[in-house]
Amino acid sequence: MENKITAILLAGGKSQRMGTDKGSLHLNGKTFIKHICDALQPIVGSNILIVSANKEYDVLGFSRVEDIVENKGPVGGLYTALAASKTKINLVLSIDVPMVSTELLQWLIESHNETDMVTQTKSGDKTSPLIGVYDRSMRIVFGEHMAGNQLKLRQVIEDVKHQTIEVPEKWSNQLQNINTQEEYQNLIK
Repeated sequence: MENKITAILLAGGKSQRMGTDKGSLHLNGKTFIKHICDALQPIVGSNILIVSANKEYDVLGFSRVEDIVENKGPVGGLYTALAASKTKINLVLSIDVPMVSTELLQWLIESHNETDMVTQTKSGDKTSPLIGVYDRSMRIVFGEHMAGNQLKLRQVIEDVKHQTIEVPEKWSNQLQNINTQEEYQNLIK
């Protein structure tokens, strides 16, 4: 299965609320990015694509690309990643979800319907478009939205055939985004 799916890790944000590169933060002796890659590898092997200008991520041994068009947020990062991907199915994660497990990600892929352009997750009333599955053809849609400077990811998804799936309660804590020092401190307590 691993050659049919590319894992895309969006790690190019400015981390303004955190004040430091989120991927380099430590949790239980490993960096956030290492936790996420470890969860992805049983599913995609080494077919992990990191979208970031941070050359330090190269030590992980996965492909890394920099935004084709800078400062376009997740829409730009996804455009870049999907342009570089060679697979129809792409498992997309942001760098700030270090709690994700292989089981959750496997369930997400199995829940994806290939007639949908995007499958995003949700827990309660919180939707997580950056824990999702994206069809490679979405690069065209993202390109059009960037050209029109429409950079709200949720709006782009609303404009295409998509599904939103409720994450089972047993995994809901894995959707936790760690964006601020306070959230990070609460995580590592």
